[in-house]
Amino acid sequence: MSEVGEERRSPGSGVMSVDEVERELARLRMNEDGTVGLRSSVLNLIVVTDEEDATEVTRAISELADRYPSRVIVLISDPEGERSLDVQLAAFCSLRSGASQHICSEQITVHAEGPPALHLDSIAGPLLMPDLPTFLFYPGEFHADSPEFSRIAALSDRVIVDSNSSRSFEGTFREVAKLLDDPAAPPVGDLQWSTLAPWRALAGDLFASPERFPDLGEIHTLEVAHAPDGESRAMLFAGWTSYVFGWEPASRASSGDEREFVLKKPNGGEVRFRIRPSKAAGAGEPISRITLESDEASFSISRPKDRPEVRVEVRRGGETVGESTARLGSFDTSAMLGEELKRRGRDRTYEHSLKRAVEVLG
Repeated sequence: MSEVGEERRSPGSGVMSVDEVERELARLRMNEDGTVGLRSSVLNLIVVTDEEDATEVTRAISELADRYPSRVIVLISDPEGERSLDVQLAAFCSLRSGASQHICSEQITVHAEGPPALHLDSIAGPLLMPDLPTFLFYPGEFHADSPEFSRIAALSDRVIVDSNSSRSFEGTFREVAKLLDDPAAPPVGDLQWSTLAPWRALAGDLFASPERFPDLGEIHTLEVAHAPDGESRAMLFAGWTSYVFGWEPASRASSGDEREFVLKKPNGGEVRFRIRPSKAAGAGEPISRITLESDEASFSISRPKDRPEVRVEVRRGGETVGESTARLGSFDTSAMLGEELKRRGRDRTYEHSLKRAVEVLG
């Protein structure tokens, strides 16, 4: 845990060579007593964003500095602007308990407008630290087959998207599916998938015991209630259930803000899967309730607004026969990104679930 932490920013900005960047970062690591903070980077993180989202993205990244000391290259891109290139430098240094030297993370922020914004790879590439894994965080819209995206993605060992940050999560799903079909593309992750981990675990545990497993084959209705910003998570959950339970997409329909899908079960039966905005007053969680129903029983996982735990309930014949609570934890952008930075290889369950979600959407 850090005892002392501070953000050190270079007073100037403008166009810099790679050597000038390195010299200025070394100066920022220097303490007032003449000692130099250690550069203890465990990874490179390239971030591509726009001016509108840059402040929030930068805040989230700075909160990770203690847990994931790294070299961060933030590329604020505006291809439609007039030709401009501006470099700003910062170091986040902390003195940890029992340590005698500061540990520093580095952030290089580049505002690229006009033609330079079309060649972000040539900006980021020379600034990467060698022999470290490189992550690309691309929270906005992208086109998987565009040369600009392909070149910056080729620098990375893993691409991280945020389907909830784009104007169309469906569009992001489809672009990710293209990447997954490209054998040359790096592995891909989605911040929204990370937030589903406890929900998926709880839903799977409902039918893990031998006495409840037969109930899975009797489910005929599954409903997910979500906040306005939770539809991408709800659809990823739909893809996951379709994949892991072996429910094949059969048909789809939409009515207003609600979606309904018919999924075919291995035993020949059907599951009606509904996704709808939450009607609960003040519902603030991206997913507020998941309900699975059969003729004999109902299974629900719900999280009220501003509560740190979820309630799991099993009912048979109108009576509660099982009840428990579980904590979900925090899932802001910083926490979600931290979870994705733990991964190195491919997440096959995510990949299959994402592709199935695209298939369900049609």
